Amino acid sequence: MSVNALLSTVILVSFIVTVVLAIGSYFAYKMRERGRAPADRSDAVGDPVFFERVYPGVASRVVDHAATDRGDGAR
Repeated sequence: MSVNALLSTVILVSFIVTVVLAIGSYFAYKMRERGRAPADRSDAVGDPVFFERVYPGVASRVVDHAATDRGDGAR
């Protein structure tokens, strides 16, 4: 068996194994999600669930209390 045939076989087998593992993990994910109860998001109608909306051009002032309040009254 030549080196080219051996490397081609290794590449083909690794590709097939990767596809089979991807399909298997997808079905395992779907089975796990099917068993979970759906999340109740009825109180967050129209509001972002995970992110805070940022508007460009709006500057917000960030105050570092550790740097501004030294405890001696001087700022």
